[in-house]
Amino acid sequence: MDGMEKTLVRRAPPGARVFQTLSDDLMQRIRAGEWLPGERLPSISQLALRMGASAGSVREALRSLESAGMVRIEHGRGVFVSGERASPQLATHFDDAGRGIFVALAEARRLLEPELAALAAERGSEAELQEIGALAQQMERESRSGSTFVESDLRFHRLIAQAAHNPILEGMMASVGDLLLQSRRRVAMEPSLTNRTVRYHLLIAEAIGNRSAAQARLIMLAHMNDMVESVLAIESRSQESGERSEA
Repeated sequence: MDGMEKTLVRRAPPGARVFQTLSDDLMQRIRAGEWLPGERLPSISQLALRMGASAGSVREALRSLESAGMVRIEHGRGVFVSGERASPQLATHFDDAGRGIFVALAEARRLLEPELAALAAERGSEAELQEIGALAQQMERESRSGSTFVESDLRFHRLIAQAAHNPILEGMMASVGDLLLQSRRRVAMEPSLTNRTVRYHLLIAEAIGNRSAAQARLIMLAHMNDMVESVLAIESRSQESGERSEA
């Protein structure tokens, strides 16, 4: 790690990894309109030089933003800002809403994602269904190796939204991609939730692969109910910790 990247690490919140700090920085620049939808970002080497980080950290940050739906990586061409992303006004609202916004997000997902799973089972192409299944298995392998598989998790849900072939619903999910990334990072350190998530994803992928819309909807609803309860528990602990600190 060079001196410039060490400086970046010192600016990062305690426990944050370098790529997370880079990803948050790039996210804010995209929100602010530094790069517009469809515009190509500078090369990885140029971004690394500008941001004082290694090319590997920048590459990982870009993969994280791709999972959140904010950029698309086209091999051989570069990295482009996605045409479907939260508006600066919406992003500012999320920033100002406080931690309770993650509960609201989990509740919104509980309404949307079971239907997306059912539509994916009905409408997804064979290639899309195979990719969903392969990603669920990849997450199981990553979990066994100790990874929190944040990026793979986000991509799994994005693939389901794409396979539903409803551009309005897919756009709604894409519009909160950066918020999904922040929320997923908050729950990444919950080992029991991580293990349950792997099992849910395998069952959801199996139901979608079997084109069982009713089963896909039911399992996704159970997954989202679990997510709502987990986020509520995390927020409750955070609030209690804050109150003790103020006492």
